[in-house]
Order: sequence, then C-alpha cells, then structure tokens
Amino acid sequence: MGVVPDRTAIIRLAGAVLAEQHDGAEGRRHLALDVLGRSRPTALPDERQEVNPPQLPALSA
Repeated sequence: MGVVPDRTAIIRLAGAVLAEQHDGAEGRRHLALDVLGRSRPTALPDERQEVNPPQLPALSA
C-alpha cells in the first residue's frame, strides 16, 4: 500500500484537484472583470453626443 489505497482513490483525488483548479480559475476571471469595472469610475460619453476635441493653436517655427 502506497500513498493512496487504490486506483479509484487516485481518480477521485485527481478529479478533486482539477475541480478546485477550475473553480479557482473561474473565480479569478470574475475578479478580473470586477476590477476592470472599478477601474473606470466615470461613464463613457454617449455615442450619440458629439465630442469636440479642444482646439489647439497652430505651431509656428
């Protein structure tokens, strides 16, 4: 008898580890979307509104 008693125990252990890794990856993905949402506290301008860039004076040499 080694670390695990039989083949089915190894399969259950591997399945549990893979499920935990999958849940962790899903959690990180949702956390990343949450962080992205908080990184832009102001709303983007409405596409229907005309946005005029500031007029800069012409450069002369």
